[in-house]
Amino acid sequence: MSEEPTVEQLIAAAHARAGSDDELALLDAVIAVTQDLTGHADEAVDQVVRQVRTAGHSWTVIGERLGVSRQAARQRYADRVERIQELPTAGGLIRGRDLKSGLSTALAAAEADGLAEAGTEHLLLGLLTDGVAAATLEHLGVTRDKIREAGRRLFDYPAATTGSGQPVFSGEATAALAAAEQLATERTPTCAPVVVNTPQLLAVIATNPGSRARRVLNDIGVDPADIKRQLHCYVNVPRTAFGRRSRRRRRPDDTSAHCSFCGHARSDERRLVTGPDVWICADCVVLCGEILTQPAGAGSK
Repeated sequence: MSEEPTVEQLIAAAHARAGSDDELALLDAVIAVTQDLTGHADEAVDQVVRQVRTAGHSWTVIGERLGVSRQAARQRYADRVERIQELPTAGGLIRGRDLKSGLSTALAAAEADGLAEAGTEHLLLGLLTDGVAAATLEHLGVTRDKIREAGRRLFDYPAATTGSGQPVFSGEATAALAAAEQLATERTPTCAPVVVNTPQLLAVIATNPGSRARRVLNDIGVDPADIKRQLHCYVNVPRTAFGRRSRRRRRPDDTSAHCSFCGHARSDERRLVTGPDVWICADCVVLCGEILTQPAGAGSK
């Protein structure tokens, strides 16, 4: 009796049978390849169903391919695909939990707008869900209501939802995600795994002058330079062996520096103490001194 094929062999056979990179064609092929097999067969189907869901296809479409109802497909596979360990992306990149949560929220927001695609303005909405990007946007006064109102002013959305299933990311949004992954790769120490989180994505969409997200930020009066300053410590790490920052200090007459804590610019009245890519003004030094004189834990109440 021949040895049972592995999951990898089954999926490879399905790829060969499908003859294309289309996720739905791959699902049809893996069903055909595994219909007479046991053991790894179910796991292979689970993994391809996960790929189809990640690509943005609805449970209705998956149920049609499986020959069952939407409810039956969801009941059978939803919990199983969630338990599958995240497959590594190209180049070994890992998407952080906050980013994955934000991407899910972005797709849901586009679906609520009746759109087939989620744009970078929906990514901006998703970034308000969790993580450093959410804290940065909230600090600058950005809210979901403001983003939605600006989006409806700037873009032509349908009057009602279309009910066509879960959207996928637009070309612009997909390119932004790729740029965020590239940014994370460039700024991660070589000894560490490359994890893409919300700061990289926010930095990309906020600093792209032509992106829909940037147009929304401009409409609600948010300066992208403020976002860059807030994210500086999270995305500006050189890709060296241990991620050490440059020790080059700013010139004493450099007036472009800002306090890394309160954001105020250097001036004759506000002097800054300069460190390796970090600055602190006299007011913040005093505040730090006051905090350090308090009993431990006093500021947490």
